[in-house]
Amino acid sequence: MLAEKPTSTLRRPQQFSLLILGVHFLFAWSTVFTQSKMIEDDGYRASSQYRLWSFTEEQLHDQRTETNRIASEKVRRAFNRAQLVASNGIGEDGTSHPDINTLTVDEEQRIVQWGCEKILEMKTILEPSPPSQVIATAIQYLRRFYLYNSPMTYHPKSIMVSALWMATKADHFFYKLDKYCHQLGVTEDDVKAPEFLIMQALRFTLEVRHPTRSLEGGIAEIRLHSSNLKCFKDVATSQVRRRIDTAGDKARRLLVADTQMTDAYFLYTPAQMWLAAVLTVDEQLAISYIEYLFDRLGTAVAPIKQKLRDTIIECAELTKSYTSPDNDKATKAELGRIGKKLRKCQDPEKLDIVEVARAKAAEKREGTDSDAEKANKKRKLERERLEKDGEVFGPDLKNVKSG
Repeated sequence: MLAEKPTSTLRRPQQFSLLILGVHFLFAWSTVFTQSKMIEDDGYRASSQYRLWSFTEEQLHDQRTETNRIASEKVRRAFNRAQLVASNGIGEDGTSHPDINTLTVDEEQRIVQWGCEKILEMKTILEPSPPSQVIATAIQYLRRFYLYNSPMTYHPKSIMVSALWMATKADHFFYKLDKYCHQLGVTEDDVKAPEFLIMQALRFTLEVRHPTRSLEGGIAEIRLHSSNLKCFKDVATSQVRRRIDTAGDKARRLLVADTQMTDAYFLYTPAQMWLAAVLTVDEQLAISYIEYLFDRLGTAVAPIKQKLRDTIIECAELTKSYTSPDNDKATKAELGRIGKKLRKCQDPEKLDIVEVARAKAAEKREGTDSDAEKANKKRKLERERLEKDGEVFGPDLKNVKSG
């Protein structure tokens, strides 16, 4: 079954060409500024992450609203079918739907965030512990999956173990499947059954560009040009090095945890995210670095300077908006309420993904095809028969000379 995808098509934001000094490509990027706050190099704009997974805030909200609407309708129809079966009814009249209180868009996102937090917890369970990049990739797989699917249809607990398994393969950090399953207390079917479903939702694009990789280059550049930054004027070299290293370590921790729990990957570029992380942990250092970059470019790009600063500040505010339920009782209580509500509106036909996958496999083995599949097979058989008879283009022409 294809992942739920709204019928409306999201239009890419209009792009405006501009030139900005490279943040982590040695001061030479050809970049763009778009309505979705995108400022990046040409290479990034050619990536699947930019083409498929970059949105404005309005687009992101519209996408989730449509996904929620479609899922809510499907859940009500599924409960209606279940009621008809329970009452020995036949078929589905399509008019009488149970009064199911489905999740709101915001409630769905809180459930997705819970799934992301659980993936972070898996890092502490697995041995050897996967690198932070693998965990970040798994989290982004989960977040991308739920742009076109709802937790009401597929609960995160059924998706996250498979998403993490796929991330270990995509980022070349291999586990034996039996060992992976044993450590997490799941079966091999639990891991393998949702894989194709996730691949469909990801549009078969497994690459995730993380800001932590950009951070390494950015910190190296800050070190290289530290003598030119205003915040380091008349500061001893040892103190400069210590301050940059401290900012880099704190920013990295922020990027692998809090940033993953927000929509930053959908709204900002990796370069913007790492700069926002540095701004959060050492505002003076980040501002001095941005000032130095634009001072070197001259007055021609002065209008862009304020736009970049505003974008970085917005990204930093988004990162700081995350509140862990472990540190906030109200957040934890709200999550409990939403969890109880989800149990009452979970699609009864999709509760067991493993069983659904087995049923589909059995249909294929037994030759139970849909009408469309039957029609395709009929056309294929007819075409093969004609080719065998040599009449694809009609009968052979007569040789009039020999006649």
